[in-house]
Amino acid sequence: MRIATLVVAALLATVVVANAQSPYIAVYFDPYHTQETKSCPGFVTDTWYVAAVDFNLYVTGADFMIQYPPAVTWIADLNVPQVKVGNTQTGITMGWPLPLNGFGSLELCQVLVMWNCDHCAAPYLDNFVKVVANPATQFLGVSDYPNYNLVPGVGLTSVICPNTVPNEDTTWGQVKALYE
Repeated sequence: MRIATLVVAALLATVVVANAQSPYIAVYFDPYHTQETKSCPGFVTDTWYVAAVDFNLYVTGADFMIQYPPAVTWIADLNVPQVKVGNTQTGITMGWPLPLNGFGSLELCQVLVMWNCDHCAAPYLDNFVKVVANPATQFLGVSDYPNYNLVPGVGLTSVICPNTVPNEDTTWGQVKALYE
């Protein structure tokens, strides 16, 4: 009986840890916040989307910076709140007069960029777009409502021209045969 109780407790702890998702801020290449990889479209201007995801609270502010790769030139930040200091290229702190719903995906701003590549070949393979802490505040995350506490998040990395690894289709039998 005691062993069964310990096993059930261990399984419940595993489920709770598995369901606990770290909140993050990421750059997406689509307005639906689903694309974190993209090939070079040519020498064009484009809009990217910066979103805070899974903070599960009401958001009153955000703090982060984006490191842009050589294949991209930052032009401007769009749809930023009136209360802001800095920009996404040098570090930005932003705030809203009314709390926003941070349960799920919350778009913080959009970024206007110029692509400086026309195909995915060296040196444009694996160009990383990284969300990092604001260098002025050394913080990456949001502030909550109603307490205005700072809630840290994780900065994700998006990839331009991902260098894919070739693979081949196989069966489980062929995989098991490798280890016999």
